[in-house]
Amino acid sequence: MNEASRLLDGELTEADLTTLLERLKHDTALRDEISTQQLVRDGLAGLRSLDAGYTLRILAAVRLAQQRKG
Repeated sequence: MNEASRLLDGELTEADLTTLLERLKHDTALRDEISTQQLVRDGLAGLRSLDAGYTLRILAAVRLAQQRKG
C-alpha cells in the first residue's frame, strides 16, 4: 500500500504523518496522487464532486503560485 492510500485510510503513525505533510509542501505529484485517489474513492462511494474540473483547476492554481514564488 502506498503513502497516499495509507493517509486516506488513516493508517499513518504520527511520525509518518508529519513526514508526509512536510513532503506535500514540495511534492506536487504526491499531492496530485492523493487528490486523485480521494476523487476515485468518493466516486466509488457514490459521493458527487462539485464538478469534474474543480480539483484540477485548484491544483493548477497552486502550481502556478508555487512557480511564481520560486
